[in-house]
This record gives sequence, C-alpha cells and structure tokens, in this order.
Amino acid sequence: MTREQLSDALGEISPRYVEEALTEAGRHSARSRGFFRAGLAAAVIAGLLMLTTGAVFLLKPVLQTYFGESAAYVYQKNSQILNLSQTVEGWTMTLTDCIGDDNRLYVGIEVTAPEGTVLMESGSPLPYSIEEIGIDVSEGARHPGAWYISQIPDNNEADNHLRFVLWMNCQESLHGKALSLTLGKLCHDNSVCDFDGSWTFQNIQLDLADQSIRLEPQVSVPVLDTTATLTELTVSPVSITLYFQGEGLIGQCQRYPNGTNITDPTIVLYDHEGNVMQLESQHAPFGSRAGSGDNNATGELRIVQSYETFIDLDALDHIEICGVPIQISQ
Repeated sequence: MTREQLSDALGEISPRYVEEALTEAGRHSARSRGFFRAGLAAAVIAGLLMLTTGAVFLLKPVLQTYFGESAAYVYQKNSQILNLSQTVEGWTMTLTDCIGDDNRLYVGIEVTAPEGTVLMESGSPLPYSIEEIGIDVSEGARHPGAWYISQIPDNNEADNHLRFVLWMNCQESLHGKALSLTLGKLCHDNSVCDFDGSWTFQNIQLDLADQSIRLEPQVSVPVLDTTATLTELTVSPVSITLYFQGEGLIGQCQRYPNGTNITDPTIVLYDHEGNVMQLESQHAPFGSRAGSGDNNATGELRIVQSYETFIDLDALDHIEICGVPIQISQ
C-alpha cells in the first residue's frame, strides 16, 4: 500500500501525518522483510486510527504542541481530535484538534502550501495571518462573542507548513453542538497575500470533555476598592471564572470592558505542596482576562481568566482571590 493509498484508506487524516508516522517508524526499524514489515504497517495504521478517536496520541496535533509536553496528561483528558482537511487551489488546511470549556474554545490549524513553496517564519510576532474568519454554530447554541487567530511556531522556518491557533470567547460550552468555519485569505507582513481563497468546514460535531470544578463559595472578597460576595467559582483546565455580586460594584462596569486585560482581582493558584502553580499568560488573547456584567445597575461582575498553559486540576489544592483562600481539592 502506498502512502497515498494509506491516507485514502484512513479518510481525513492529513497526508503529512501519514508521512511523518511512516518516516519515524522507519528510523527505528532494523529489519524490513516478512512478518516484521507487515506488523509495523499494521501498528502504524492502528496508531493512526486510534489518533482519530483520541485514544492514543501517536502524533502531535497543533494544540498538543502549543500547550507543551508538560501538559500532555491534561491534554489527553480534555482534547478532541478533528483531522479534517480541505484542499483549495493546491493549499490544504487541516483542523487538527480542539479543546474547550464554558468560556473558551481553541482549534488547532495547519496550513500546507503547494509542494515547493517556501513559507519563511521569522520575526515577532510571526508574519502570517488568516484575515477572514466566518463562524456559525448550530441552532440553540450561543454564538461566540469574539475570536482571533494567531500563528504559532512549527519548528521549521523554511518549509511549506504553517500552524495557527483559533481562539473563541464562548458564552457557554459548545459541547454536543455543531460548529461551522470559513477561513481564508492567508497573508504575511500585513500586506502580501499568499492565498486569496478560503476553506469551509461544515457541521463539526464537538465532543468536549467537561472536567470543570464548580463551587459556590459565598465569601466576601475585596475587589474594585470595595467588598463583594464571590457567589460562583468555576475552574477548568482552560480557564477560571469568577462571579461577584455587591452594591459596591454598581456603576463600575466601565472599569471592566470586554476584552480588556485587567489585574484586579488577583488570582493565585497553589498545588498540594503549597507551591504557587506557574501558569504562563504572556500573549493576549491566550493569556488574557476580561470582565463583563450588569454591575452598572445590579452590582454583578463576571471575570474570566485564561492562560497559555493548562491548569492541572489534579494538582490544584486551593486558589487565593485577593488574598482570600478558596479550597478546591476535597
């Protein structure tokens, strides 16, 4: 069976993944005949099939690479493998995987240019962008309130592959819902258009694990130069959500416009040994905080904090919010 036939047999798996799997397997092979070769081919096919169901992560989809090896355990429990590819005018886009909770949805994207095309990756920020983004959700689902695509490194600055992360600010979990995406107009340096077409993926069925811890602390917390009651606290591997209520919050909505990075209230996470959990939040929107609510009239405030690394809920012991400890582990 050729590489092309293997890819066809496995459906929507990117040809690059097939090539990488076969190449990697060949590196560790000292024999190439008889039953060993047949067994190796069967193992590669079985591994790729398990990859599409999320059972075994033989290869590294975009989000697994983005969040890093240290988050592999959390990734395996919370991710959904997509492996949906579409080729337009020789340019292939593959949606590799996704992760989400009540507030965030991340989708990993790989773009492959026609053979022989060199896509140079250097500079900060990285030069490539997808300029046109269309998002639709199935009936009964709330449309995401904001979205953004960011290019991420792929460890090769002069090949024909690019990697991106699509981030969506959701108002509820999209688990069990269908997502449709239209993405296109690939450009670099904000002006040069490399690909002027678009890719469309219809009715992507989302199967998102729900590992969230939901608490109702009902404790007073100093926030926004006043004291308010923390009525709800939700922690998932992707984000932290705080709900506050108090008369002192009335009229302060303008201090927390949607999409604005803020530092109040302070949020510190501790593990079971009492150590502060170091969670990266260097680049918006991945490491970002946004606030919203009807606090102009009712004194309600909702704060969402996300990070560029996962929160390991098994290691999390308690959270301090403006110095007030909230026990998480049982």
